[in-house]
Amino acid sequence: MQTDWNARARAILNREWDPIHLSRMPDADEWNWADEYDLYRDLLAVLLKYRGVSDDGLLALLEWAEVEFIGLSPPVDRERNAKVVAALRALGPPPVDCYLDHWRPGRSLRK
Repeated sequence: MQTDWNARARAILNREWDPIHLSRMPDADEWNWADEYDLYRDLLAVLLKYRGVSDDGLLALLEWAEVEFIGLSPPVDRERNAKVVAALRALGPPPVDCYLDHWRPGRSLRK
C-alpha cells in the first residue's frame, strides 16, 4: 500500500524531475510508467529518513541516477534538481516504512 508521502514524492519525480522525459511523450500513458522513478524515490527516502543527508547529498544521488544509472550524458540540470530536492523536503520526513529492509548495506541497486 502506497503512503501519501510516497505518492506525493512519486508525483514530484514524475512531473518535476523526469530526466528521460516520459511525461512529454505524445502518447504518454502515466499508468504505464508511473513507477519508473520509484527506485530513486525509495533511495531518497532512506537518505532523508535514516541518514539525515544534506541537500548536496540528495543532489549527488539525483546526478548519479541520471548519469551513472540511467546513462544520460552530463551535465545534469542542477537547478531543476535543486527544485526537486526542495519539493521533497517540503513533504516532511518520509514515514517509517520497509525502506531499511529493502536497502540493506551491501545490497546491489541493480536487479
